[in-house]
Amino acid sequence: MQHSLSLAACTEKDTVHIREITTDKATRIRLLGMGIGKGTRLEVLRNRKGDVVLGSGNNRVSLSRSVSNGILVTPTEQAA
Repeated sequence: MQHSLSLAACTEKDTVHIREITTDKATRIRLLGMGIGKGTRLEVLRNRKGDVVLGSGNNRVSLSRSVSNGILVTPTEQAA
């Protein structure tokens, strides 16, 4: 079984699947409105000290450090 880690702990170019969102209800609803929910596949485009920039298809989203700390993800195996 693969381990879960916080989205904030991921490095640039990581591809991950969301395993669990542990934020408050209002934030979960806002994330779902942006297409970010359990099972979503995301690519970490940039991980700076202040925020995390994510890509999903042609969409780009920037999340604050506090929100990205509440999102648990599982790294996706990259094809060689």
